[in-house]
Amino acid sequence: MKLALPWMLLLLLPILKMIFDHFRKKGSPALIFSTLASFKKVPATTRQRFMPLLFWLQVFALALLVFAAARPQIKDMTQGIPKEGVAIELVVDISSSMDISMPFQDTTMSRMDVTKMVVEQFAAERPDDLLGLITFARYADTVCPLTLSHDSLEFFIRQLEIESRPNEDGTAFGDAVTLAAARLKTAEERYSQEDEAAGYEIKSKVIILLTDGNNNCGRHLPMEGAALAQHWGIRLHTIAITDPPEMKTIQTPEGPVEIEEEPLVQERILQKMAEETGGIYRRATDEASLRDVYNEINTMEKSEIESDRYHTYKDVFQPFAILALILLASHSVLSTTWLRRIP
Repeated sequence: MKLALPWMLLLLLPILKMIFDHFRKKGSPALIFSTLASFKKVPATTRQRFMPLLFWLQVFALALLVFAAARPQIKDMTQGIPKEGVAIELVVDISSSMDISMPFQDTTMSRMDVTKMVVEQFAAERPDDLLGLITFARYADTVCPLTLSHDSLEFFIRQLEIESRPNEDGTAFGDAVTLAAARLKTAEERYSQEDEAAGYEIKSKVIILLTDGNNNCGRHLPMEGAALAQHWGIRLHTIAITDPPEMKTIQTPEGPVEIEEEPLVQERILQKMAEETGGIYRRATDEASLRDVYNEINTMEKSEIESDRYHTYKDVFQPFAILALILLASHSVLSTTWLRRIP
């Protein structure tokens, strides 16, 4: 606790003077009498014993008012203003195929609902990074620009819906990656032009692409988007949501052996895109594996965070002021009723 106006405590001096005068006056006789021996034999009544209460009610009430006037404050919260971090574009597929169910713990849930939960958790774990959200079906859209206000980003993630218009359904992750790379490049240029003292430095740029389909529309091929990302120094991580791989049996000199089917064309493209930019490609077949992929990326993309920290305080004078008013009200009631004195 600290006082915003500590010099207000000087007002306690008159109160100390009041206490000093009270005891000095108490020691001086108000009326000279020959002897008090007879009066000392009379026991004090309850009312007489409580009579000093009036004085102390006034003293404590005034002291509390002075303390309240000094504005006591307590630390409310400590916050940091990040000065540097990673800029990450979250690119999410919202095509109709994302409505297919996938394993979620002991039940199933649509790929879109699982994706929303995992991506929201990923965003919550990176409070010092610039995060943006781009979705795509036939067309790529910037749902949330790169921002440090992650409350807004998490709201947009929760509001994601599968594309319901047939004429806009499709999978254009080539366009989406191209758009994400352009957004990151623009953000880097904008922040580099700002005042260094008040700005934010982008230490690295990352795209995380999540899709469950083949690129079948759009103006840019997937490798064009990857080449653009590579040119601008952007690392691209790709995630394919698929069904569990099927197994096939092949004959070897040592007997039949079961191996996984060859990856789909989509997976080979996603793997190639990631390799070209220094990122990783992973396959997710259920909620646990998808969460593991984002956790892996979260660990990979750590950076030394530099931030300005500041504290905020809130006033807590109200309880002291209220208690002082209660004491003054009690003094007023008692001095006019039970403890009333006749001058």
